[in-house]
Amino acid sequence: MRRRDLAADERGGVAVLAAAAGGLFCVLAAIVVDLGSLALDGRTLQGAADLAALSAATDLTRAQLAAEATAQANLGLVTTRAVTGLYVADPRVAPHDRFAPAASGPNAVRVTLSQTSPLVFGKWILGKDAVVLTRSATAARTVEPPRALFSIGSRLAALDGGVANSLLSGLTGSTVSLSVMDYNRLADAKVNLLGFTEALATELGVKAGDYDALLARQVDAGTALRVLRDLAGDQADSTLSKLIGPAARATLRVGDLIGAEADAGKGLATGLDASVSVLDLVMALLETGGERQVALDLGAKPRLAALNVSLAIGERPNRSPWITVTGTGSPIVRTAQARLYVKTRTAQALSGLAQVNLPVLIELASSEARLDAIDCRSGAVTLGVRPGLASAKIGEIEENRLGDFKRALTPTPATLLSVLGVVRLTGKADVEIADTGFRAVRFSAAEIADRRLKTATSSSLATGLITTLIQRLDVTVHVLGLGLGLGGIVQALGALLAPLGPVLDGAIHPLLDMLGLKLGQADVRVHGVTCPRAEESRPVLVG
Repeated sequence: MRRRDLAADERGGVAVLAAAAGGLFCVLAAIVVDLGSLALDGRTLQGAADLAALSAATDLTRAQLAAEATAQANLGLVTTRAVTGLYVADPRVAPHDRFAPAASGPNAVRVTLSQTSPLVFGKWILGKDAVVLTRSATAARTVEPPRALFSIGSRLAALDGGVANSLLSGLTGSTVSLSVMDYNRLADAKVNLLGFTEALATELGVKAGDYDALLARQVDAGTALRVLRDLAGDQADSTLSKLIGPAARATLRVGDLIGAEADAGKGLATGLDASVSVLDLVMALLETGGERQVALDLGAKPRLAALNVSLAIGERPNRSPWITVTGTGSPIVRTAQARLYVKTRTAQALSGLAQVNLPVLIELASSEARLDAIDCRSGAVTLGVRPGLASAKIGEIEENRLGDFKRALTPTPATLLSVLGVVRLTGKADVEIADTGFRAVRFSAAEIADRRLKTATSSSLATGLITTLIQRLDVTVHVLGLGLGLGGIVQALGALLAPLGPVLDGAIHPLLDMLGLKLGQADVRVHGVTCPRAEESRPVLVG
């Protein structure tokens, strides 16, 4: 065959390429076999390192011996090195850097294992028969810090069915009609808060124990009440069933109801293992997720021809929860901000001229409570409590701004009485109750077991807020024309309004109590305290 013909002949080209590719595939196969063998040996070595670290953490004084014994029992000949130190669970630090070697007071150990892994085919490529694999694991004996479960807010001691129904109807946006007996059943029934959170997690499809995911979930109050009904038992079953439908439109984030310090971990579950009142939980659910501005019917009152009450509930500052488990001073639990605008008209006319109108704005800032100390020797807990600022003013406002808590309300002097534009009486007054600092409220172990409610009271508390307002009323008489004989009209106004102070104070206090709010007061309760002992700690892998 001529050289030119041979060059043009393409026969056999595929065979040449196949032979070259086959050789390459054989090399790749050899590498894959060795890589797979190394990966398997690495996993086995890591598992042995984990077991050795857990064994060493069980007895930190003999960490090296314990690690060696465990590693050899699982792998045979292996190089073992155990270093004891301190582990701090600080989320701001990279996981690998949370462990630091320390000679004294260690709470953790880092075990490093090294072992040769043979190469089957790779020795022809790398020129050596084996490589050294190294794996490490860190285990710590962590003792959960002492934690307390406490809440802020209270319920009415003597329940008023009319006030409660009006409030719940407003919060849910539906008609609620329960008897006083129904409310007492809710108040007397108890539910384990841990059982409630776990059942709620199951209902929401959240993995058991994943409290971070649970606290971040949204839930409608109707669903939460259905879960609560299944746990509360026969005592409150029928009453809760009546609330599930009306509460379905109220939506809340679980973390706005139940709070926890950052990285509470298993301590959250331990701390929640305490009982709370079903009524307290129902009110907290509806207050957190319900309507924010409602009109209330408090029923007829003596000496009054009309009593109209508008309520606006603000969110708790910084999304503060109603109840919390914590071992530190945070989170702080707070009541909700609230505004009440009360408009009344007297049944009796003033000096035969006309009935008197009395508009009153009451504003309550959030009361606060925080954990100050836990004494594990006595089982006592000390809370720092600060009653919120409370103010009341006689005056008129733009009612459509009542629920806008981002803007201050400045009442104008109220028109108390007007007769054909000839005689007009205007008035204004204000009262303020304020405390600037936290005060210590201590709960003994016996008081915690009894679920004792304690009240921190402002030093500037007035016994009757509206009564005090009426006493301070500054009245201006506007007269068009002369000779109307108005010399004693201001005195007559005072005599007419004086009996209304106790009536109005008595009307609003039950309403505020149902919301867990008080004028110049803050109610707190410690539901439980946990003090884990060092001998109860178990080693856990932390890295």
